[in-house]
Amino acid sequence: MGLATDTKREHKRSTNNRRQRDAAELEFEKLYLESYGLVYNYVRYRMSGDNAVEDVVSEAYLKAARAFHTFDPSRAKFSSWVIKIAINCMNSYYRKARPTAPLEDVSERTLAASGGQDAVDDKDLALRLLALLDDEERNLIAMKYNEGKRNVDIAQELNMNASTVSTKLANALAKMRAAVEKEL
Repeated sequence: MGLATDTKREHKRSTNNRRQRDAAELEFEKLYLESYGLVYNYVRYRMSGDNAVEDVVSEAYLKAARAFHTFDPSRAKFSSWVIKIAINCMNSYYRKARPTAPLEDVSERTLAASGGQDAVDDKDLALRLLALLDDEERNLIAMKYNEGKRNVDIAQELNMNASTVSTKLANALAKMRAAVEKEL
């Protein structure tokens, strides 16, 4: 009778695990559908190229699904948790995709500030300059200039002091300005 009892217990435990897994999958799917637009837009405003955005968002949700058992709704909203994962995915993407050409190779025409300058050249210059920044600086620039957030709002979102945000933004802009002036 001991073997039959063990088998029944194992079957019951297996059934309970399956039910818990199914419930977790349904909960993840619900949260995914509710948060996708917010996460996608967050990444889209910080990256160029639809393919790169799709890749990063997909990777973030894949990692979130794998780690869903660690998600604690009392500590953060699901969308905030996935956005943090997406930030890490974006940082990895930018580390891997740093331009291989040095800034010195950028043509003078690209650096020239003429009224007829091609938008593609402007975007190329901006991407090269952003590549000079570290992940935190790039994120601050995106929040300030892409999203139009005030330093106080950025500070609150990132749990920083507003003066620290101002200083880091000023340093990032100075770094980019110096790179352009070095070439002129």
